[in-house]
Amino acid sequence: RDDPRILYPIEAKREGIVSALCAPLMYKGKPEGVIRVYTAEKHAFHWFEIALLQTIAAQAAAAIVNARLHSDALEAATIRRQLKIASEVQRRLTPQKAPNIEGFDIAAVYVPCYELGGDFYDFISLTPNNLGIAICDVAGKGIPASLLMASIRASLRAHAVNIYDMSTVLDKVNKDLCADTLISEFATMFYGVLDVNTRRFTFTNAGHTPPILFRGDETTNLATGGGLLGINPTLEWAHSHLTFRKGDVLLAFTDGLTEALNHQDEAFGQDRIITAAKVAIAQDNSAAHIARHVVWEMRRFAGLQSRFDDLTLLVIKVL
Repeated sequence: RDDPRILYPIEAKREGIVSALCAPLMYKGKPEGVIRVYTAEKHAFHWFEIALLQTIAAQAAAAIVNARLHSDALEAATIRRQLKIASEVQRRLTPQKAPNIEGFDIAAVYVPCYELGGDFYDFISLTPNNLGIAICDVAGKGIPASLLMASIRASLRAHAVNIYDMSTVLDKVNKDLCADTLISEFATMFYGVLDVNTRRFTFTNAGHTPPILFRGDETTNLATGGGLLGINPTLEWAHSHLTFRKGDVLLAFTDGLTEALNHQDEAFGQDRIITAAKVAIAQDNSAAHIARHVVWEMRRFAGLQSRFDDLTLLVIKVL
C-alpha cells in the first residue's frame, strides 16, 4: 500500500487489495494489454504462479489478436461484397453490346485496373438517326474514379439528348463537374456524333488522347477541341468534322493503352498502336478482331508487368 509504483493506493485500500501480480499481454513482441491478479492478504507469488500467469497472458494475447483479425476479416469480406455489387452496377452502365448500324462495324474493349474503374465509353441514340459516341478517362482509379465516372456519364447523357451543339454539351458537362469536385478531380473525354445517313462525323476532344483515323496508308489524329473537364468552368471547346469513307477505321482509346509499360519501363506508345492496327486492318478483319489484336500486342509487349491504369479501346470500321 506504500509502493510508489501504485497509481491508485486509496482505491486499492478501499477495495481491499493487498498484493498484486501483473503480466503483460505480449504477441510477437508487441504489447496488447495487461493481466492482473489480486489478493486480499499479503502474498509473495511463487515462481510457478508467475510462470502460469505469463503463460495465460501469452495465450490471452494471441486470442485477442486472433479475435481482432477475425473481426477485420469479416469487415474485409463485407467490403468485398459491396465492391462486387458496385462493380456489377458499373458493368451495367457499360454498353452490353455495340449498336448495330448499317455500314458500320463497331466494337469495344474495357479492362479496369481494379474491380472498379474510371474509364467509360458510351453510345447515345440521338434523333434524327444520329449516334453519340463518347470515351472518357477519369483521373485516378478505384472507387473515387468510378463514382466520378458515373457522375460524368449521367451528365453527358442528360445534356447530349437535349442539346445539338456538342461544344455546348461539353460546356454543360464541364460546369457540372467543376461545381461538384475538387481541382484534383478531372477527366478527359472524346465525344463525337455520327450522322448515320450521311456518314458525317462531328467531334470534339476535351484533353483526351487523340483517336486515330486510318484511311488507306495515312493516319490522322482527331485532336480538335480544348482543355480538360473539371478544371476551369469558363473553358470552351472547338469542334471539327469529317465524312467517313468505305474502309476507314477509327481507333479511340484511353492512356491505359498508350502508357502500358514493359519491364524496362518503356511505354507501348502510339507508334506501336498504329503498327498493330495496320496489321489487323490489312487482313480485312472485323472491328472486334482489330480491337483484340491491338490489346494482344500491348499485352505481349508488357509481358507480366502489372497494369497501373484502366484500359478502354473503341474501334469503328466503315464497311
